[in-house]
Amino acid sequence: MKFRSYLYPSFDDRTLEHRFIHDNNEKAARQARWGFAFGTFGYAVLGVIAYLIQPEMFERTWRFIYGFIFPTHLMAAIVIPMLRRFFYLQWVLVSANVFSNTCAILLMHLSPDEFYIKYGYGLVICIIIYTFAMLRLRTFFAVIASTLVIGQYIAYLVFGRPLPLNDAVFGIAIIAFVNTAGLVSVFFFEQNARIEFMQSRTIEEQSRQLGEEKKKSEALLLNMLPETVANRLLSGERTIADYFDNVSVLFADIEGFTSLSRRMNPHELVALLNRIFSLFDALAQALGLEKIKTIGDAYMVGAGLPHAVDNHAERCFNMALGMMRILEEENAAVPEKLRLRIGIASGPVVAGVIGQNKFIYDLWGDTVNTASRMESSGVAGEIHITGSTREALGDAAEYVDRGEIEIKGIGKMRTYLARAI
Repeated sequence: MKFRSYLYPSFDDRTLEHRFIHDNNEKAARQARWGFAFGTFGYAVLGVIAYLIQPEMFERTWRFIYGFIFPTHLMAAIVIPMLRRFFYLQWVLVSANVFSNTCAILLMHLSPDEFYIKYGYGLVICIIIYTFAMLRLRTFFAVIASTLVIGQYIAYLVFGRPLPLNDAVFGIAIIAFVNTAGLVSVFFFEQNARIEFMQSRTIEEQSRQLGEEKKKSEALLLNMLPETVANRLLSGERTIADYFDNVSVLFADIEGFTSLSRRMNPHELVALLNRIFSLFDALAQALGLEKIKTIGDAYMVGAGLPHAVDNHAERCFNMALGMMRILEEENAAVPEKLRLRIGIASGPVVAGVIGQNKFIYDLWGDTVNTASRMESSGVAGEIHITGSTREALGDAAEYVDRGEIEIKGIGKMRTYLARAI
C-alpha cells in the first residue's frame, strides 16, 4: 500500500480508494450518529449543571441550549446516518463540526464573564475531542475541521470578546496540545483503517475464491453422484447404503468395439466412445434414469433410484431402444458396424457410496448380477430381459420367449427378448 502524502493518504487504485471511502463513510455515519446523540445529551446535562450551580448562567443560556442546540444536534443524529452512502460525507461532518463549535462559541458569548474566563476554552476542547473521537474523520478532513474550530475560537477572542492575555495564551496552548494529540491519533487511525481495509479485501477475495472452489467441488460431486446422495456426503455422512425393493438395472455392451479399437487411431477411438456415451448420458437424464458407471465400452444405468418410480422397467426399456437408435446413427461414421448387446433385470438392490477416495455411486445384489448376465448372454441388437422385468413391463413391449437357458453363475432361467411394439 502506497500513500501519496501524510496529509491525504490514498490508494493508487482509484476503484479501491472509492471502495475504502464508501466503507469508511458507512462506519463514520454510524459513529457520528452516536457522537451527535452524545453531544445532545452533553448539552442537556450542561444546562442542568448550570441550573444547579450557576443560576445566572442557566438563566442566560437555557433558551439557546434547549430551544436551538438540543433540537439541531438531535436532528443531526437522525439525519447523518441517512447520508452513509454519500461520497462527500466527510465534508458534511466537517460542516456539522464547525456548526457545533459555533453553537459552543455562542454559548460562551451568552455566558457570564466568570464562566467565560474559567471554562470557555473547555467548550472548545470538548469540540476538539469530539472531532477526533466521535466523527471518524480522515486525516485531511480532521485537519480542516480542527483548524476551523481553533480559528473560530481565536477570531472570537480577537474580535468578539477578548480575554486577558494570560488566560487567552493558556487556553490556546491547551487547545493546541489537545489538537496535536488528536491529529496524531487520527493519522495513525487512518493508517490502521487502510491496512485493515486491505486485509478485509484479501480475506474477502480468499473467501470468494474458496466459495468458487467449493462450488466447483460440489458441482463435480453432483456430476458423480445423485444430488440427494451428494448432499448427504456434504453434510458429513460417510457410509451411505439404501435398500430399494423394486428397481430395474440395464447393462449395455458395444459388440465389435474391441476389434474396431485395433484398427482406429486411439484419439479417434476415444472421441467416438465419448460421443456415444455422451448421447447415452443425455438420454438417461431425459428419461429420469441414474447413470451408475461405465467400464470400457460397457454402460450401466438404473431406474427407480435414488427416488422410487413405478415405471422403472419401462424407463429402462425406452433407454435401451434409444441407445440402439443412437448407435445406428453413429454407424454411418465408422468402418465397422457396431451393435449393442443389452440386458435388463428388475428387483431389489442396495445402492450407496463406500470408501474415502474417488467416490462412486454403485449397486449391489442379485438383480445387478442378473442384469449383467442378461447382457453377457444376450443377443447383439436385442434387449434381453428377465421374467420379472417382463412382468413389470406388461404391455409396453413385444416379447420373444427364449425358454430356459443356462445363465453363468445363476443356472437355468427363463428369459425374453423385448422389442418395440
